[in-house]
Amino acid sequence: MCSSRTRLVADWWTGSGLQTGLCTRVLKQPPAEHHLRHTPGEAELLLGHFQVRMCFPFLRMARVFVYGTLKKGQPNNYRMFDSANGTAEFLASARTTQKYPLIITTEYNIPFLLNLPGQGHLVQGEIYKVDDLMLKYLDALESVPTMYQRVLVKLEVVEWSGEAEGGERPAAGSITEAFVYNTTTYEPDWPSLPCYESYDSYGEHGLEYVTREARDRCHLPE
Repeated sequence: MCSSRTRLVADWWTGSGLQTGLCTRVLKQPPAEHHLRHTPGEAELLLGHFQVRMCFPFLRMARVFVYGTLKKGQPNNYRMFDSANGTAEFLASARTTQKYPLIITTEYNIPFLLNLPGQGHLVQGEIYKVDDLMLKYLDALESVPTMYQRVLVKLEVVEWSGEAEGGERPAAGSITEAFVYNTTTYEPDWPSLPCYESYDSYGEHGLEYVTREARDRCHLPE
């Protein structure tokens, strides 16, 4: 049974929105002071004469909508399932509720979603549930905030394949939200490039994505 002070700490931590599924226990009585140490999966709070350790069976999860090389069957999809990067779970196929220009450009044939709502197409992609570690990894992979910016967008569910939420799976046509990596930093001619509704690196456009590994090999000294 947790003490009232431990429960107070638990309520505070849960209310912070940082983690859920909280369990707590009093470990010992250190000198009177107040501070927090937090590491992934565990935290210790020194509150008065109590040291409280908190563990998190369920870490905070976020939703990410991917539309390019991270989709199934595309060159970077394997990154979503590398445990060293974090945890990801496929939830649904979906499309944006607003039109956006999805283009392919640069010498490496990189897909970009330009933050120009109302232009282009309703973009098709996939929703994944990711943990904090994977979200940080994706931010680094997408060079946030210089190349891409991570923003919330509304999405229309095409088919929900993941776990039910609140007792039932979201129906096709229902609206949900997820983070997406789009960009406001682009060359002046990019909005005039061909736009795509659904990205495929191996499509008829002939603009196959150049992987990072291939780029590195090209720059190796002879």
